[in-house]
Amino acid sequence: MSKPLKICLIMQGGRDWIGGSEYIKNIILALGSLPAETRATFELNLLCNNKLEEETKHQIHPYLNKIYTQQDLQPITLLNRICWKLSRSLFKIDNLRLESFLNSKQIDFVYPYFSRTTRKRSYRSAAWIFDLQHKHLPHFFTSDIINSRDRKFANIAKYSSTIVLSSKTAESDLHKFFPETIDKTIILPFKTSLRSAFYAGDPLQTQRKYHLPDRFFIISNQFWQHKNHLVIFEALKLLREKSIYPIVVCTGHIYDYRQPAYSDTILQTIHKWGLAQQVFLLGLIPKIDQVQLMRRALAVIQPSLFEGWSTLVEDARCLGKHLILSDLPVNKEQNPPHSIFFKRDSAEHLTTFLAEHWEHLMPGPNPENEAMAKANSLKEIKIFGEAFLEISQTSG
Repeated sequence: MSKPLKICLIMQGGRDWIGGSEYIKNIILALGSLPAETRATFELNLLCNNKLEEETKHQIHPYLNKIYTQQDLQPITLLNRICWKLSRSLFKIDNLRLESFLNSKQIDFVYPYFSRTTRKRSYRSAAWIFDLQHKHLPHFFTSDIINSRDRKFANIAKYSSTIVLSSKTAESDLHKFFPETIDKTIILPFKTSLRSAFYAGDPLQTQRKYHLPDRFFIISNQFWQHKNHLVIFEALKLLREKSIYPIVVCTGHIYDYRQPAYSDTILQTIHKWGLAQQVFLLGLIPKIDQVQLMRRALAVIQPSLFEGWSTLVEDARCLGKHLILSDLPVNKEQNPPHSIFFKRDSAEHLTTFLAEHWEHLMPGPNPENEAMAKANSLKEIKIFGEAFLEISQTSG
């Protein structure tokens, strides 16, 4: 009997980029959904920079053989620093600390990762590029961040033999800006996995916990400028002039590290347009509460000016929710059921859909839609897990 394949996932993101940590979490849950005989063919490990959120840790811990932290890597001593510097100079290895860890743990496949060396390694790897937003919306980034991303993606293009992207849209962008990647890319749209406890929760109780009215739309995005919350507020302002008063609940961290003053713009706009009774800002709330509010909402709104592959859209798909989405190519590629698309730069166009849904939709959950969505989700998460496992077995 061959020994199990040792996989090491490297945790991404954190409080300032929930999408990164959710991405890795969903890979773990997808692999954990596979049949026992398949799970016996691999060991799954996780390397984290920071302490895991308790909720995330609770979800993924049953499927992991080991969770490693920075303390499991070689200590940062003067001698080690000298060794690492020599390795960069002599052998072009720029992350010997991590390389040594992967070798010592006899890792077979690490993800997402690339090594800036052409030397033969004892493990295989694949890189992940989430999106190329900085190429489309450079005005939302500092020149330092743009240059940093360009350098990173150029190195991935040069040194990685396998590059995973979540959408055809992102792959097309990568091939356009880094044509040397054309024969290196794999498209793997991720699927989200919601716990059974989420479906068994009480949305009405959660609504009352946050003192919300019975009828509301929900947006669950961090307040980054490209998430385009302002088009929602402008649409609400236009509807107020017609005596239509939809309620919008916003969850997500109210801070954009690239535009620190943007949170002030959000608050000032709400008050300038008299929307304080229609817009509820809840901040970053527990995932289980967010899901219950999504279940209760009339519909989920995702107004973004750019996305890679939306976790929010996948969560809404799992719940069978109606969605009002911006007309991004990637949103249309994602194409969940019960969705409509509005011109992302037109608050006037959005008002039509908000008014219609506000009048005709009822608070959730819808048991029939949700049951069908849950059954489809269980199938799709297994397909996602199988596809990732194949990458881990063959890439690099």
